[in-house]
Amino acid sequence: MPQSRKRHGHHEYRKPSDIPGKQRTKGRATWAILFGVFGLLVGFFAAGDNYIVLAVGTLLGTIIGYMIGRNMEKEASH
Repeated sequence: MPQSRKRHGHHEYRKPSDIPGKQRTKGRATWAILFGVFGLLVGFFAAGDNYIVLAVGTLLGTIIGYMIGRNMEKEASH
């Protein structure tokens, strides 16, 4: 059994990330909030006071922002 856990062949080896974990979660949240607000504004200007359209626009914007933030973090770690 190898004594060093930093060896590539060891099953518990994990490559350290260039971006700290706290910053990664902030990136996802930041993009989700940014796109959520953008989706809310687009829904407001497109449909006015229709609350269903506002909710759907905000939800779609938040999901898209989260996916973009997650993809950016994944690409930055490589």
